[in-house]
Amino acid sequence: MYDNERAIPSNDHDATLLEGLFQLTVTGDTHTWEFEKIDNEVYTRLLATYEA
Repeated sequence: MYDNERAIPSNDHDATLLEGLFQLTVTGDTHTWEFEKIDNEVYTRLLATYEA
């Protein structure tokens, strides 16, 4: 079930990546190339944002 009132704006790429990662995790698809690609991108962005 998806709440359309809380839909991700089409220009929020970070939220879209996190939503994709979350959906793959919930469905148990954590050993696929899609999960690995999104996980690496999210990790890279987090490092770039919070690097000391």
